[in-house]
Amino acid sequence: MISLSFLIAGPLFIAASQSPQEQLSSSLRCERIEQIRAGYLNASEERRAAALELFSGLRSAANPTGGSLGFKELDALVEVLAPTASELLTVAQGLARAIDLRVTPGAFESRVEGMGEAMTVHLTRRSAALPEGDSVVSLYWVAPDGTESRARSEMIPAGAFAAGSFEMFIRPPVSEPGSWELVCDVGLGEDVGRSRSVGVECLNELNARREALKNLPRQELSGWTPLKALEALCARGIRHPVLGASELLELAERGSSGALTAVWLESGLEFHLADSPQAKGSLVVAGGSTYSPIELAAGVCGEAWERFAESEQLRVIFIDLPLVAKGGRPSMAMRLREIHDEHPDEALHLVAFGDAAGFIPSMRVRHPDIPLGSVTLVSDSIRRSGRDPRLDVRAMMVECSGSAPEQLWTREVDFGSVLIKEPFILAALYVPELMLVWNHSK
Repeated sequence: MISLSFLIAGPLFIAASQSPQEQLSSSLRCERIEQIRAGYLNASEERRAAALELFSGLRSAANPTGGSLGFKELDALVEVLAPTASELLTVAQGLARAIDLRVTPGAFESRVEGMGEAMTVHLTRRSAALPEGDSVVSLYWVAPDGTESRARSEMIPAGAFAAGSFEMFIRPPVSEPGSWELVCDVGLGEDVGRSRSVGVECLNELNARREALKNLPRQELSGWTPLKALEALCARGIRHPVLGASELLELAERGSSGALTAVWLESGLEFHLADSPQAKGSLVVAGGSTYSPIELAAGVCGEAWERFAESEQLRVIFIDLPLVAKGGRPSMAMRLREIHDEHPDEALHLVAFGDAAGFIPSMRVRHPDIPLGSVTLVSDSIRRSGRDPRLDVRAMMVECSGSAPEQLWTREVDFGSVLIKEPFILAALYVPELMLVWNHSK
């Protein structure tokens, strides 16, 4: 049995049944994980090593007695991967880093004059850090070119910080469409700290376009949709961890944004990358209970898959289906067969993460008629000794949390395994590249 990872917070679909505070907490957690992935890709080897040292103490299949991955641990990982990371923080710096910003509405409309609509900034303290007295809190808009303009500055009583949250009120800047950020400075005199920035996009005719979406034919889906995520952002300031306002709006309006296409099926929503007539085959990616389709299809992971699709001339299809058909939804195997029937003369490949990866060998025994060209299985320390005899196709295993500084490969005829030093939470960043190495070693 393939062991599962204990590190992942869960898919990046924020449940609509949660309260606004629960949705914010889930969103922030997933947002931190995405920041860690992006930070790890861009970090120096020294900072990567420091992050891996922190990961080594967390609970996983390789370390079942390790600590949990809470906000404290997530914040520590974000900090250690930051280019300007500092081991020593002043009181104001520590307090500022512990503040999360939520802006309502979470996007604003472009304009050439006027005040713009009122915006509420919710400031929440997420640690025990407290100022010794009252502190000046200043909010700054950061333009797409990096220039800053102060949105508001107030003296905030120490009691407001002690209460855990408070609000400030601002107006959006006059701007053309673009990606802005909002940041918070906290402190008095020379001891001033800066919070993490949050993205707040400026879009053309945002309100009219949102209104027009209400008149489009709706496909009622019980799970996540771009429209639901857009409304959560605009109405409650709940940011999507991977997609910005412009991407959510484009997906809701026309079903695509850049290379990413949302496909509405009776079984639910799936995402396609590089779905062009030039594609020579299909690669189906199943994230299981740990990676949602959008988490893999967009953000830093999506960039890696997009490069892979272009190199291999494959359409990449990200699915979220049960391992066994239930509740009127088809199983993963049923959808694989449908995709083959849609493109009967093309190759079909499969990548599976976590619990989905553990299911594939037995699925292969039950459904040997599905013409898979290759299978890639990714999990947290599979620790297999050789090839699973049930996999009668070309197969690659990716194992995580290795202790060696380099990737360790084992190759046989039509079978390969690689042990990487990164934990399961970061594995999706490297799977497309590892598949390219494996494919070109044939």
